[in-house]
Amino acid sequence: MAQRVTNSMMINTFNRNLSRNAAKMERFQSQLATNRKIVRLSDDPVGVIKSLNARSRLSGIEQYRRNIQDAQSWLTQSESSVSELNTIIKRVYELSVSLANEVKTPGDRQAASYELRELLDQVVTLGNATLGDKYLFGGYNVTRAPMAVDAVSGEMTFNGFSLYDPADLADVQALDDVISYEIGFGTDLPVSISGVRFMGLGEDNVYHQMKEFYESASSANLEDLQPFIGIFQRLQDNALALSAEIGGRQNRLDLMTARFEQDFINYTQMKSDAEDLDQAEAIMYFSMAEAVYRAALSVGGRILQPTLADFLR
Repeated sequence: MAQRVTNSMMINTFNRNLSRNAAKMERFQSQLATNRKIVRLSDDPVGVIKSLNARSRLSGIEQYRRNIQDAQSWLTQSESSVSELNTIIKRVYELSVSLANEVKTPGDRQAASYELRELLDQVVTLGNATLGDKYLFGGYNVTRAPMAVDAVSGEMTFNGFSLYDPADLADVQALDDVISYEIGFGTDLPVSISGVRFMGLGEDNVYHQMKEFYESASSANLEDLQPFIGIFQRLQDNALALSAEIGGRQNRLDLMTARFEQDFINYTQMKSDAEDLDQAEAIMYFSMAEAVYRAALSVGGRILQPTLADFLR
């Protein structure tokens, strides 16, 4: 037996469908007004998850980019100091060759001593190089000058400990700290060079060997000076190796920068796909919803129950 359809049933059904069509129009209108595909979380829960994931990744990439920029500043300044130290060692090597192989007048040796004295002072200045208000070669100590010359022994000290005295070597090595930056998820890169490596320990201490040569420069005995030729060759090799290490770290930062640039493009596209509205598509859907809504209003005018006034016309 067929179910009887009453006028009130048609009106209720009409109202539900009309409200549904009006809600569609309102959703498309809100999207067009905000130029966003997702106005409310219920619009696209999966899209919301994708959007939040992309935003989180983009935020992380921006932080890693800032870390890499800071790391590049540290390494660039460190490379400059190591390069200048290498230049000093090279000049001292040239003086050692000259003084150890040629007959020099006392005036020539005195002039070389003056130059060596200035170079010694410059080595201390290099050891206290800064980036902004932070010392480069002090390890975790970035607020106080790490390098000094002991008034009694005349040897260089690092954070209060001698870089030459064997009794202090263990304490100095315990202070061989470097600053690292996180340049990727779970990836840390040392960006500083400790003063221990920069100046060298014991017989490899640049300041000590330069001081020894300075004190021997006035000697007319060539045999006293000849050993310094090999010493400064070795120290120059150490400085070049350190410079190469810094260069390798800089190359790695360049690679990480290029990788994050591509990741930034990818996640920005992912975020755009999840959030940004296709204007042409939204206008088309809005027009379709509007046409359906108007058609529903037209049909509704016909199914509504006539009133007494309609019969009196």
